[in-house]
Amino acid sequence: MRTGLHPPLHALLGRFESIGDNCEFGLVQRYCGVENLGLLRFSASRIDDLIHALDSDFELYGQGNDLFVYPHASNYLFCRSHRYVFEYNTGHLAGSDDPAAVLKRESRKVAYLKRRFLEDLRLGEKILLRKAGADEGSDAVAALLRAVRRHGSCELLSVRAGEGGPRLRRHEGGWLEGRVERFAPYDQVASVDLPPWLDLCRRTAALVDGFPMADRPASHRPPVNLLSAFSGRPRRHRPDPDAEQTVFGPLVDLQPLDRKAVHALTCWVWVPRAYRGEGISAAIGDRRLRSREADLGLRDQWQKLHVTATLPDDHRRLRVGLVARGPGAGAFWSAGWRFEENPEPDAAPRAPLAARLMIRG
Repeated sequence: MRTGLHPPLHALLGRFESIGDNCEFGLVQRYCGVENLGLLRFSASRIDDLIHALDSDFELYGQGNDLFVYPHASNYLFCRSHRYVFEYNTGHLAGSDDPAAVLKRESRKVAYLKRRFLEDLRLGEKILLRKAGADEGSDAVAALLRAVRRHGSCELLSVRAGEGGPRLRRHEGGWLEGRVERFAPYDQVASVDLPPWLDLCRRTAALVDGFPMADRPASHRPPVNLLSAFSGRPRRHRPDPDAEQTVFGPLVDLQPLDRKAVHALTCWVWVPRAYRGEGISAAIGDRRLRSREADLGLRDQWQKLHVTATLPDDHRRLRVGLVARGPGAGAFWSAGWRFEENPEPDAAPRAPLAARLMIRG
């Protein structure tokens, strides 16, 4: 089914399902507001174990004493499969939850997600995305495609990292082969380089849908600044001296906005040496996905803050702006506000010219 060249990001990314090798693409989806259920979305998995699981219909996954939980070095409880060696973070802190209770919940979750995944394979509508490990050659991907096709006609996209060569192509073996410039380090997986992933997903969907644009830059509409009135001259903000926090910014009408889309607020702030507050941050409601607060160690210079978030369903209007924490803080300045439908904050490397001329930095 043709979805057009400009589908919303949440619709685009909802067509994909991650099947490893780690959680990086699951985080790409999360940063774009997509929280589809997925059996392997946040799991670490080796390709030979994944092929074995597909060939055995995941029959042993979660059965009997297959699963166990243990405290990981990250201080979270991880869940691991004895038989398939899949492993993922349960999201429960070690020492704060009963491991037996966590294991029981994870066993029920795996059983449900396994049934759902096998049904999705039979329907054949998903684009399965495999972030290729360093040792995953064409023979391994060909074996993975055969294992997938035992169940249905899902497309398989194998993604590698590196420069040069086509961004996306149909491999002679029948799968799609894509490329991004780099993967996030395994020990810093949250530091995803989002734009190349989104470009690859647009190209892939276009190729699958029959649009001849797979190896050209994927066009998409540039975001519109919904706070253009705040993007000009610097504004001076003085927090309430008796309040624990003060919010600066307009009430935004949410009615015309896509509630499923991630929005980004970006602005520049100048923190004087005399400022005594505890923190300054950007805010879009309380559904924050990623953010950067002011570094109070950087004084008398412009620095960029941002936040990305999804919009609440139960609000007609929402205050969007800056939150200054701490009473009796003094004053600070802001400039260059941008509020837009975008999972990435504005990439401008410098504060607006009007801000740089008015307050040198």
